[in-house]
Amino acid sequence: MSSALAYLHESLPLTSEVSTTLSVSANVAYEVFADAVETPRWLPLVQSAKIMNRHDDGRPSRVGFTAKLDRGSVSYSLDYSYDPKALCVSWRNLTSSSMILSGEARFIHLSSRASLMLYRLDVDQPIGQWDEQSDGHLASAVVAEFREHLRRLC
Repeated sequence: MSSALAYLHESLPLTSEVSTTLSVSANVAYEVFADAVETPRWLPLVQSAKIMNRHDDGRPSRVGFTAKLDRGSVSYSLDYSYDPKALCVSWRNLTSSSMILSGEARFIHLSSRASLMLYRLDVDQPIGQWDEQSDGHLASAVVAEFREHLRRLC
């Protein structure tokens, strides 16, 4: 690979998209996922979450996380936005950060007891260890953990 292509590859985020059906309504799934401070409860990779700022409606606007890695931990902050009409939660880290971490979770109504979760995750290479811990596909691991959390919760 040429050095220009290698640089481009290293500087672009890797995007993963996954979908799954959930055994709860889209509204319930959206509300559970939107509670970002509860993420450590269902995502083993995340050790802690702390609300740093809130939107006017009380939902977290910025959340600080600590995630565990094989050889230590990493702290990062995500800015959240919510679209309750579209049942969509999106997040991105600060533009001043040395890594890219952003994504979206969208919930689509299938029935009163079923929904479709569409999940997109954009990450860059400096946090590649996370992907190693999830057998090469972090987005799939996150969705699987969330689905299991909903089964236990509901």
